[in-house]
Parts: sequence; C-alpha cells; structure tokens
Amino acid sequence: MVSGKYSALSGAVAREQAMATISNNLANISTSGFKKDRVSFEAILRGRQQVGDARGVNFSRIRRIGTDFSPGAMRQTGNSLDLAIDGEGFFMVRDRNTTYLTRQGHFIVDQQGFIKTPAGHNLLDGGGGPVQISDYSGKSVIIDNEGNISVDGVVESRAQVYMVDDPDQLKKAGHSLFTFDGTTPVPATESRVVQGHLELSNVNMMEEMVLMMNTLRKYEAYHKAMKSYSTIGEKQSELGTVA
Repeated sequence: MVSGKYSALSGAVAREQAMATISNNLANISTSGFKKDRVSFEAILRGRQQVGDARGVNFSRIRRIGTDFSPGAMRQTGNSLDLAIDGEGFFMVRDRNTTYLTRQGHFIVDQQGFIKTPAGHNLLDGGGGPVQISDYSGKSVIIDNEGNISVDGVVESRAQVYMVDDPDQLKKAGHSLFTFDGTTPVPATESRVVQGHLELSNVNMMEEMVLMMNTLRKYEAYHKAMKSYSTIGEKQSELGTVA
C-alpha cells in the first residue's frame, strides 16, 4: 500500500509541475517570439531503476521540460524596425555581459543610433558587433530579406539571422531570450527577414486549455487515490485497535 500511495503522490506532484508549465505558456500567449514549453513524463516501474533509484517504490516524474521551437504566426505592424524571421534562426542580441538569441523582433533606436530591444539589448550584425545606423529622422529605413539596413538608400549595417544545429541545446533566459552554451550559432542562409512584422507567440490557447483540463483530471484522480489509501490506512489502524 505504501508503494501505491507514493506512486499517487508522485503523479500528483508531476501534474502540478505540468500545470505550472501550461500556466506559463498561457501567460505568454501575447509575448512576441515566445516559444511554448512541453512536458514529458516517465515512470520507474521495474528493473534495476526501481530497485536501486526508487528503492522498490513505483513512482512517476517529469522526464523533461522541452521547448517547442515551431514558428508563430506573423502580425503586420507597419513599424520599420519590427522584424520577423521567415524560416529557422534567431536574432542575436547582447547586454553588457551576455549574448542571447531571440525571435522577438521589436527594436528601437537609441540616441547614438544603436538598434536595441526595449530591454536595452543591442542587436548584433554578422560580425558580432552592435548594429548602428545614422540619424534616420525623416528618412526612409528599408531592411531587405537578408537583413541589410538601408537609410535613404544607403546600406549602413545588417541585422544578421543566426541558427544553431540543435535548438534543444538552447536554454530559456526570460520570456523570449535563449542562451547558447554548448552550441555555436552560425549565420543562417535560407531564412528571410520580414520588415514591418512581428512573430507572435506559438502558444495555441485552445490546445493549452485542453492540456490544462486533461492535466487537472489526472491530478484529481491521483488525489482521490491518495485519499483512498489514507482511508484504508485509517481502517487498518481501527482493526489493530480492536484486536
């Protein structure tokens, strides 16, 4: 009975963690460039793992929380510094200490002409340096499909798209930023920069709501199982008292 109680408890805890992931996905449904997370489970039921790692107790747990890098839909904004990526890849941005990859393409220009995210991260060019343009007040800023940035028809810099061999190596560092320790980004060759558009979150509300309901039902089932084990335990104690 003890094994079954721990099995139900571990299942409930794993579903609580899954519910937190779903809630975070839903909270970022309006975050440009956000990539949803997905949870996978594993059970230790038999063999050496059960005897050694689980000490004879059956239980389940979260095996992995991975990120789904499928593209989100594009929304036209008309802002010349809103950029979306058609295809694989990321923009590379950097703050004072760390370099990140992101598909959040809403940029602004500071007083020195550096193109940045609203959070202050510099957009990087193909050489890894910050993208800087001249005073563009009253001028036309055109960014072509390769990321070349022209001010009044003169190419001044480039918003480079980078890609990595294995996106699963990337780690989230905020809602739309990823660090890339263990993998080296290289310039993407088949992706296309789309000016005046933003990539939306790839979270589908209906899909998340279905997952939430399914996860909640499983949590309730585990909770009922734990309650049943507690009731059985109480009856056993009463029988022991009578004897």
